[in-house]
Amino acid sequence: MRRQASTASAASAAPKPQVITIKLHSSQANINDTNSAPPGYRGFQSYFGDIQLGTPVQKFRVVFDTGSSDFWIPSKDCDSVACNTHSRFDHAKSATFVTSHIPFSLTYGTGGLMGQVGSDTLYIGNVTVPSMHVGLATHMGHFFRTTQFDGVFGLGFPKLSRIQADPPLYTMAQRGLLEKPVFSFWIREGKNGQHAGGEVVLGGVNPRRFEGRARTVSIMRKMYWEVELSGLLIDEYPIPNISSQTAIIDTGTALIVLPASDADAVNQFLGAVPLYDAYGLYAIDCNKVNKPNIKFGFGEETFAIQPEHYILPVGKGHCVTAFAASTSPDLDKWVIGDSFLRAWHTTFDIEKFEIRLAKA
Repeated sequence: MRRQASTASAASAAPKPQVITIKLHSSQANINDTNSAPPGYRGFQSYFGDIQLGTPVQKFRVVFDTGSSDFWIPSKDCDSVACNTHSRFDHAKSATFVTSHIPFSLTYGTGGLMGQVGSDTLYIGNVTVPSMHVGLATHMGHFFRTTQFDGVFGLGFPKLSRIQADPPLYTMAQRGLLEKPVFSFWIREGKNGQHAGGEVVLGGVNPRRFEGRARTVSIMRKMYWEVELSGLLIDEYPIPNISSQTAIIDTGTALIVLPASDADAVNQFLGAVPLYDAYGLYAIDCNKVNKPNIKFGFGEETFAIQPEHYILPVGKGHCVTAFAASTSPDLDKWVIGDSFLRAWHTTFDIEKFEIRLAKA
């Protein structure tokens, strides 16, 4: 009888699967700050939300990033100048922290970091996740000095992880904490009196954030959220000789970052000219009369964005396009960031390995 009572008690204590809605805040860096980053973040809006870690809790702002798979925050032990401008996790003050003494290092297109892996209780929305693996950065690249977020909450696939642990969403799904094995993004730019921001939903979808039918695109492999790039149309004219055949849907990147040859081809067609060459940006007339719509071909579907999504004001009457050239010669894919995603509500399904897009 005691065994049965214990089993019943454990069953009743099992957490109920949840849908977690997290409000996203937005910030904009100064494009004239020479210490800022190359395309990805520099001078453009980034979106981040709040999480808490430890016992008692310590609060952090993180980018929910489909372009990486690791969860990390700055450590109290960090010795970099970049750490001084951010909240730092003091593991000595948490009664639930466990260290692994496993080192890690991460490299992004905008900078790198290194540290050690530990685990602690994560509080995200209305859900508590014990023993969540987290990277604690003890050294951060100079780029992070100017970011408004503290760390990154990776939403890519396990093969992309560098801290030798399942990505946080996988951990939550495996423990039965999410209603569905999906997450979804809706972001907007601040205009017409509205604040820039958005929301990420873990374990579900908010149908109030999109209209019409969602269209499905399969991913190419279980690493990035990578889809087939079947072409780009500007005013229904296909851009020829595109070198890339795939595109990564990346919520952690602000712009649409292309290999240099593709960026040249697209911007030349738009009438844009190179600007800030070291950062791969292209200037365009803010008052350009002919502002065509642009359609991206992903698989067998096409998805349009308007001029308001790809012509970006940067102050003093100047504009740049959202199509930036990568500063890395090794990039052979398109990285589709927030400039595109502001037009399209996006659902990521880790069970069906597909992305569903609907008009935001």
